[in-house]
Amino acid sequence: MRRTMFKTICVITLVFFVMSMTGAAAACSSCSKCKVKTDAVNDKFTINCKSKSYCNNVLKNDKGCNLKVVKPGCYDTKLGGKICIQSNGKFCYTKPAKCTKACTDSFKYCIKGKDGRTDCATITFNINCDSCSKCTSVCAKNPTGSACKSCKC
Repeated sequence: MRRTMFKTICVITLVFFVMSMTGAAAACSSCSKCKVKTDAVNDKFTINCKSKSYCNNVLKNDKGCNLKVVKPGCYDTKLGGKICIQSNGKFCYTKPAKCTKACTDSFKYCIKGKDGRTDCATITFNINCDSCSKCTSVCAKNPTGSACKSCKC
């Protein structure tokens, strides 16, 4: 009985070993079906004045399979803001301190897909502080009015 059990375990182990060496164990029928070329698409986000940071994902509108950001990490933006971006596309952006009115900040990122192709795009942050100061003055005059309720600051 022990001998039969030992032989069975050896055969099963051998089968798994052979499958792992040939890649058969990791075969995925849906993995090879992706025919979409890697394409990074520019992103635009609008941030209100009072937001200290803004988080989202840059891969939402990009095209391709198994997309990853090429150089994840924390970087300074064009106007001195800060962006921390992960390989899965999630990012958090902190606006620059010098942006006290409306300003536009940007950051370039690159992605790589399953097809081995690398493509780059730009994230543009439209920071609108002017509308916030208008909202503040409108709400100070009539805090329950419809104009104040429509403010998103």
